[in-house]
Amino acid sequence: MPEKNVANDMKQLLSLTIMIEPDRRRLARFAIDAVQAAGGNVFAAAVSLDAILSDLRGAGTGAIEPSRAELSVDDDRMYLTWNGHRGLLSRLPEKLSDVELNKLSEQFRRAGESTDPELLRRRNQEISAELERAKVRAAAEMAGLEAALDRKKAELRESIRVAETDSLTGLMNRGAYDARLHEAVARCQRQHEKLCLILLDLDKFKEINDTHGHQFGDEYLKRMAAAMRASVRDNVDLPCRTGGDEFAIILFADMAIARHAARRILERMEGRTSIGITELRNQDNTTSFVARADAALYEAKRQGRGRYVDFDSMTPQEIREKA
Repeated sequence: MPEKNVANDMKQLLSLTIMIEPDRRRLARFAIDAVQAAGGNVFAAAVSLDAILSDLRGAGTGAIEPSRAELSVDDDRMYLTWNGHRGLLSRLPEKLSDVELNKLSEQFRRAGESTDPELLRRRNQEISAELERAKVRAAAEMAGLEAALDRKKAELRESIRVAETDSLTGLMNRGAYDARLHEAVARCQRQHEKLCLILLDLDKFKEINDTHGHQFGDEYLKRMAAAMRASVRDNVDLPCRTGGDEFAIILFADMAIARHAARRILERMEGRTSIGITELRNQDNTTSFVARADAALYEAKRQGRGRYVDFDSMTPQEIREKA
């Protein structure tokens, strides 16, 4: 019969949660292995075990009654305990030493941990929780890396902007103009898009500079930059300062829009600017494209400055004179 009031000084070898039939079979196997390892009578233990384990089933239902079962040794007796009840499993031939008990305890502790469903459930919960924490840490680290990458990209963009910007006017400088013009010609020819080049010179800028001083001259250059920016589309067309008083606009539009932009610049600069315009042709390269715009600019100066000339409006004689 099961005993009540389990002693507290017993050496526990194994603890298992019994919930389903495979748990009961595992407990039986561990119990017989423990009796055999301790030198007990395996056959006698099997009979006792059958009687003990039958109490783990629900009365008359054949279902397993959930419980916590423990295998322990007290002096020269091995017991199986469940839900506060203790049953004698086997008498041992002799009392086991502490070393032997510890060895058995460690052996069955590892075996029990590998099969105990409750322990496995807790471990799965711990693993799941740790995976969630790892996901949160990984997400935070990824967010940090993405933020750092965004900062580096912003720094790179700013470095490029500074390297491509004329410090006085804020327009693109000569290096940026050369690179962007080459890219624009190649792209617009490949995609059959409209492209115009506008070249501009401030009329008699040296005289203005000499008469009013360099500070006034600098402000005059800034005024020209503002007039150019106000006459084209932000973040589309590219106004540039290519030299002291020399400017250019890479305009992604046709000749009609280029002429309109030139007129607006002349109005804002009170007619003190010479402007040459040309439109990209299928057979053009960068050199021929610039040469036509330069010829139109030369013709605007020859005609008395303060005006724009588009290359297509030039007469053959005017073209020959420029050449």
